[in-house]
Amino acid sequence: MAFTAQGLSRRFGNFHALKEVSFEVARGEVLGIAGPNGAGKSTLLNVCTGVLRPSAGSIAMDGRRIDRLPLHRLSGLGLARTFQIPQVFASLDVETNIRVGGTFGTSGTEEDGRKRTDSIVELLNLRSLRYRLAGEADLLTRKMIMLGAALATGPSIVFMDEPFGGLNAQEIEDYAALVERLRDKLGLSFVIVEHKMRALTRLSDRLLILNFGETLCEGTPDAVLADEQVNDIYLARRDTIAVH
Repeated sequence: MAFTAQGLSRRFGNFHALKEVSFEVARGEVLGIAGPNGAGKSTLLNVCTGVLRPSAGSIAMDGRRIDRLPLHRLSGLGLARTFQIPQVFASLDVETNIRVGGTFGTSGTEEDGRKRTDSIVELLNLRSLRYRLAGEADLLTRKMIMLGAALATGPSIVFMDEPFGGLNAQEIEDYAALVERLRDKLGLSFVIVEHKMRALTRLSDRLLILNFGETLCEGTPDAVLADEQVNDIYLARRDTIAVH
């Protein structure tokens, strides 16, 4: 398995935000994570990406434990993350934003860096925008720039925090198609926290539903969406989140 989380718990004082959450992600797999507000999704994402340390449990990549490593070491091991609100250098152009990402987690010559940046620009279809300031870009493009900088670190797994937030229906379709293309072309694994269930079920090989910091249900999208407990506690109406 590319990524393994075992028995993750996280306390904030007396508040138990995560309670023994476990999951695995294989290479090239997309795991979708959903749940109601306050379910622990953001805490889980922060624990898995090194922003927070677990109070209990362990995290491993390719069999190597990583949950006690300093945050800056994780990109060098192939872990990258994007955020709900795009994090870009507004005063730098698109190409430079992506190249800055390449200064973390990768090695090689300056020429290697240029080739890597060129490849990512092509993959993200940003060629016509590569010299435009990132601060002038629309929301979808800023999300793509942030993703490009994450890809420049050379990851094997990318954690995404609500990538479809703020996008319209066509933009969601375009961004979901991009994630699929990156998975297929680069063999990347993705862990995606998202509220927009139609897009999430389309992308995900498996879904993990959290509730009050615990795993409520995990399985294929069809199995999870058919689960009575999921519908009763979180989704409420099966027909509102149908895969098709």
